[in-house]
Amino acid sequence: MLSKDMIEELGSCISKQFPDEGVYRISRVEEWLATNGYTMEKLGFSDFHELIQAAPELFGTPRYNEADYVIVRRYSGRSDDAGHPADSFFGSKNIILNDDIIEMSQQSLYALTKVMGCGLTVQEMKQEIYDSFARAKEENRLDFIEDRYIFPIGYCADGFQVNGIVTKNISPRGKSLYFAFEKTSISGSVNFEPHRPTLPEISVSREDKAEIYRLLTANFPFDVPQHMAAVSKLLSDNHIDRSKYGFYKMKDFLSHIEYLDMEDVVLGGVPQIMVTLRRSDEYQPSSFSRSYAGYTRPSYRSDYREESRPVQPRPAEAPQYIQPQNVLPPQPSEYPDIPAGDLEDFCNLPPKPLMILLQFIERSGVRRDINELRSEISEDFSRAKADKNIRFYEGKIIFPCRYRRSDGTPVELTLKPSTYEGKPWFLNFVDTISRDPSQRSIEPGRRLENFAFLGSWSAFLTELAEKAIPESWDFAGSNHKDYQILIQYIKYTFYRLMRENKICISGDRQFACFNTGLVDRHYDDIYACFQPNDPGSETEWKFAGFCTAASRTLGKQVVYYFSPLPQPPRYFEHGDQLFFDTSRQLLTDFDHIIIDNISRLPLQFLSDQFNDCPEARAITDELRTAEFQRKRELYDRLRDIISENSRLFIRIQNRIKDSIELAKKRVSRDYKTAVPSYYPKRNSMSLILPLCLVDEEVPDVALVVEQTHSGNYQGQTILTLAQAYIDARLLCRLNSEWLSTSIGNAVEEPEEAEELGAEG
Repeated sequence: MLSKDMIEELGSCISKQFPDEGVYRISRVEEWLATNGYTMEKLGFSDFHELIQAAPELFGTPRYNEADYVIVRRYSGRSDDAGHPADSFFGSKNIILNDDIIEMSQQSLYALTKVMGCGLTVQEMKQEIYDSFARAKEENRLDFIEDRYIFPIGYCADGFQVNGIVTKNISPRGKSLYFAFEKTSISGSVNFEPHRPTLPEISVSREDKAEIYRLLTANFPFDVPQHMAAVSKLLSDNHIDRSKYGFYKMKDFLSHIEYLDMEDVVLGGVPQIMVTLRRSDEYQPSSFSRSYAGYTRPSYRSDYREESRPVQPRPAEAPQYIQPQNVLPPQPSEYPDIPAGDLEDFCNLPPKPLMILLQFIERSGVRRDINELRSEISEDFSRAKADKNIRFYEGKIIFPCRYRRSDGTPVELTLKPSTYEGKPWFLNFVDTISRDPSQRSIEPGRRLENFAFLGSWSAFLTELAEKAIPESWDFAGSNHKDYQILIQYIKYTFYRLMRENKICISGDRQFACFNTGLVDRHYDDIYACFQPNDPGSETEWKFAGFCTAASRTLGKQVVYYFSPLPQPPRYFEHGDQLFFDTSRQLLTDFDHIIIDNISRLPLQFLSDQFNDCPEARAITDELRTAEFQRKRELYDRLRDIISENSRLFIRIQNRIKDSIELAKKRVSRDYKTAVPSYYPKRNSMSLILPLCLVDEEVPDVALVVEQTHSGNYQGQTILTLAQAYIDARLLCRLNSEWLSTSIGNAVEEPEEAEELGAEG
């Protein structure tokens, strides 16, 4: 057993490199400990798994691939916040370089391949740097001079040696160390021969292929091409490690799996690899109703408005029932018991999913009242049952209806067993999302990266923050200066400018820039400037720097190329959009707020509503300490409980209504209580109101309201206070009594951190 002091030492050491609780590769954690002098031999263990058992305060065992991965828990003991994260080991020859510890910009790696003329890819060059560092240690050629490690990498074509340099990363955002290189005056006649890493290729076992098949079929349809990046992310998130089988590239790994087809295509001028999942009888599970925990997609989307976003379905005035392209009729032996009778005899059809389908088909000009829609759904179910066109997943029934998505495939409806009195099934989900990648638009938050190569986000954001008027770009409680507000600000500012056609590109396409909406200390506009990227690059442009008009080289180019100068974004047409009219009616989408976004409601608030529901109250108690994956499962269960218990739903709804009335009273006393904001996914203006659910003096969440054509307000959704701040900051620097950066850390929902400001 480890002593309490040793637990504190290890916890302090690990938290510097792995501050966020999550699943990490054992080899990386072990390397970090060894770099800091905590080898398994010194700790008295034969392997890392013994350490996991001895330190449950620090580690846990994941559900899958426990041989290669470990859960690193958030350490709450002693913390050493002073100094740089690398202070404890910098200068030691025990250091082990890997992707967790060192920052290598793509630009530097690419430049190094050109300098050395070695023909390596960027990823292969990174591995060569790691190998060169390790060889230098073994051969006693690793030098530490003042504040840097220096080690030889190889020789250029002209015979001069290239050294690698490792220093502390001075950027407040990013990894502990930073890599650079230098061409020396040392010459030699030795040609550079890259030490390409070799891994012993191991065949993928039938059991592993079956596990991967179950994972892919639970998340992707058959016979529909998917981006390899999406497939790769799904496998990585579930700890399927390609290097375990001797592959450095995901493409090579996937090509060894016989039920996957791969194709090179060009989409939007960019080469892509598409992966198509084919049905395989060899790996088909014996029963579709079997549950595979950890492989399940959430039944509820985080954003109802995104689910029902404007698409252009084919005209449906004369609907035709068609066989889904990605579903083969199952054999009779695969069917569980299908309830007898008509759909409405055994299944409840709640208003919420029906309204989603109703709004979807109305965009194609089809008008149906809700009773007509119920009748059509019942007919479609009967037809699907007769044609054996029903599929099953984890105890749910999925069948197509007569209406079609924008890619031509049928909209699918999901029925789920009910655990409450009444009908044994209920309509749980309406899937209107197109599966055709060509029909999907780029997410608003990805537009800037799709436009230009920015280099290191850390350097990009640091330069912008230092140039602009000083402002807090992080939330209170953030352990590092990560600019988590600024990164969302610049992404969605670019998106708004793109929608307004304000991205300026010179006639000869040698220069581009846009107005960031920020100003420097002299209140001059700050422009982001770009130059053409290298031929064959994924983006046409690459970031050149920030400037003000007429200042230095870039500023002079802005004035030379553009008149008028690039304009900042504009978010509203008239002043009335900035104020909440308390004389207008406010109607709220409580289904979306309570069901879809239940994870944004305070746990104490939910617990207070569950006095007569022991199961729900027990779930809220467990949620306070549950790990991320378990939280998703618990929130899904809460959604089911509230969806099927109308008394519980109404109780929560009434409490939220009271909070909304209180917010309206606050607005009537102080108009600044309603904060204007911009919602990128809808490209629309909104107002944000504070909702106090636990304590009437302290806001817990923010209600997003939009003014409709009639003049009334629609309460669309709720946001966490961090999400609300990011959306509101797009318009201007905030001066609100209830919405500020002191509200806490923005990363409250890990699965949404990348698109925090775009949630709804």
